[in-house]
Amino acid sequence: MATVPHQYPYQAETAAIRPPVSVLGSRRAAIFLVLLSAALYVGTSFYPSLLDDADASHALVSREMLARGDYATMYLNGIRYLMKAPLHYWLVALSYRVFGQNAFATRLPVALSMVGLTLVVWEFGRRFFDPKAGFYAALVVSTSAGMFLFTRIMIPEAIYALLFSAAFYLFLRGWTGSLEPRIAYWGAALLTGLAVLARGLIGIVFPAGIIALFIVLTGSWRRWRELHPVSCFAIILAITLPWHAVAELRSPGFLWSFLVNEHINRALGTRWPPDYDAVPLWLWWAEHLVWFFPWCVFLPLAARQWLPLRSWHKLRSAETSARIFLFIWAGFIFLFFSIEFGSRMEYYSFGAWPAVALLLGLGLSRAEEGTSRGLKQAIRAQGLLAGVGVALAAALLLLVASSYRVRSGDIASLVKTHENDFYRVSMAHIFDLTPQAFADLRVPAILAAIAFGAAFSMALLLRRHGRGVVAALAVAFGMAGFFAAADLAYGAFQPLLSSRLLADKINQELRPQDQVAIYGDFDDTSSIAFYTRRRVWIYNGLVNNLVFGSRYPDAPHIFFDDSTFGSLWSRPERVFLVIPPLQRANAFSRMAPRGAWIFGESGGKIVLTNQPVTAEEPRLIPPD
Repeated sequence: MATVPHQYPYQAETAAIRPPVSVLGSRRAAIFLVLLSAALYVGTSFYPSLLDDADASHALVSREMLARGDYATMYLNGIRYLMKAPLHYWLVALSYRVFGQNAFATRLPVALSMVGLTLVVWEFGRRFFDPKAGFYAALVVSTSAGMFLFTRIMIPEAIYALLFSAAFYLFLRGWTGSLEPRIAYWGAALLTGLAVLARGLIGIVFPAGIIALFIVLTGSWRRWRELHPVSCFAIILAITLPWHAVAELRSPGFLWSFLVNEHINRALGTRWPPDYDAVPLWLWWAEHLVWFFPWCVFLPLAARQWLPLRSWHKLRSAETSARIFLFIWAGFIFLFFSIEFGSRMEYYSFGAWPAVALLLGLGLSRAEEGTSRGLKQAIRAQGLLAGVGVALAAALLLLVASSYRVRSGDIASLVKTHENDFYRVSMAHIFDLTPQAFADLRVPAILAAIAFGAAFSMALLLRRHGRGVVAALAVAFGMAGFFAAADLAYGAFQPLLSSRLLADKINQELRPQDQVAIYGDFDDTSSIAFYTRRRVWIYNGLVNNLVFGSRYPDAPHIFFDDSTFGSLWSRPERVFLVIPPLQRANAFSRMAPRGAWIFGESGGKIVLTNQPVTAEEPRLIPPD
């Protein structure tokens, strides 16, 4: 190890108090964590099909990027898509080039990011705290419910959380003197630049704000020059500026759309056109108990790692610095989205979740190694989890029993639907569930019941016998069983959440000259475009994310309204019109007088054609 400069008081004390390396900090632990996280995230990337809305829409952007060879300006269905940072789309386009254009290749970059995040958190906790804390934190990252749920669709949260975690790890290594400063800070700057390309302005606002607040609150502002701010800023600019400049040159107005409209206006609630709602603050906070389930029962142990503010100026170890930094990291992001009122989605705090995982890992480790009081708290928390697990298992089995006489079928007929605006928050479909829907969810519900009831109860017995690590593994494997059940449930919901089945049916009859159109918002049935591999026409759907790009002079004329759609419908070739569930009444009132045949239905969606494909197809009857 390089000689530590005299201004760093951390290393000597840390080395003195660090326990001997255990198996939890060894290469075998790293291999186990890689295998576990890869099984949970890479192994489930093949199934189910891409979902409508953001999942398939974002995948189409990567497909079009690859087809055009244009990695600066993004397009969706031929229309400029000037809303998002590019890194995630670049990675998916690369994945498509290697593995083909499918669900696995779409999910692979996020899945690998979760594997990487698991390892970074393990290394973070192992180095700054102890091997057990790092191991527990890695289990929290890989097996928390929210981590799995929000990595099933194509959004970049896992990617930028990985970049944040690695950047903060390098920063603390440099700050505490265990890594040469230029390597540490320049590496952190490089990762921050990539975070900007992954998530936009918050990629730099969050790291800069968190590090600045840490320096100020610990009274270390005199050390700011050690950060090499000029060269670090130059690195960030070198990474981020070229894409922004080229994108603006190719699409004048891009910077306003991306930086002003998508960041500032969205935060203020003035984004145009509005396509989102803010989750109520009380609900947003409460949902984090679900996102960190089952490890949320140990949150009181994590809170015990808080240090009094008056002691923050008396840093004496790398561990102390890391503990303070984790609270600032998590607190900054949670506070930001508590104050920001324009757009607050459930997963917006994802960048803080690794910090919470590390505090949970540290809290549980300290409880096991500390006083009898800490051990009792850990056992009580484990008992609470066992009780919750048994209650969830009983509830799931009761729902399965109540659906015994319900015939399994199209799940759309078994769920409750809401108005279109209801689905502007990401987890809204959970409220579509009814007891009858469990007729199609019996297998995943029973599997989840076993995972919750058996694994969590076993974990309690193990912890009572002083087998804390094995108890944590029992919880983790229980969640692995739940993830398998959740993946099966996604498959059962596939007709409702994806248009893949209808796309497959269309593909069986689709000829080169035939046309595919969708009614309403493109996102509502976007997987039709992905799985038919066609640019689709859009009827009464010039809304939301395609409005700005449609105004460029070279935008293709793919939009129809009531006065112009007849020219497409009356063509001699077949036209397949896909209608989402909430638009059926609007579409039927317009299509029946024109002459339309019902080609197929699935998940509440329906496909009409302008001429019968087979003699058995019924004609659409005009509504009364």
